[in-house]
Amino acid sequence: MQQEFIWGYLLLCLLLATLPWVTNRLFVAFKLTRKSFVIRSLEWAVYAFIALMAGWGLEYQLTGSIQSQDWEFYVSTLFMFMIMSFPGLIYLMKQGKSANPA
Repeated sequence: MQQEFIWGYLLLCLLLATLPWVTNRLFVAFKLTRKSFVIRSLEWAVYAFIALMAGWGLEYQLTGSIQSQDWEFYVSTLFMFMIMSFPGLIYLMKQGKSANPA
């Protein structure tokens, strides 16, 4: 059962990491005609924080405690979240290129 929670968490992180790049909605609630790269990046940072909070919650639920971590853990987690957002970023770049052919 613990393994299913971990896989579910990884899928949630993948969804949260790609969401800002594949939709023009701000936090899935507010429709925008156009989202700038800065707004997408800020939305991505908020989703990264939400994923971290969900990870802490899952760790507490599964183990009953939260292990203290050094800065290296958080940097590697941030980079893992960046790598998970790569498919959404590629989708955005391909979509922009097809909408504005050179």
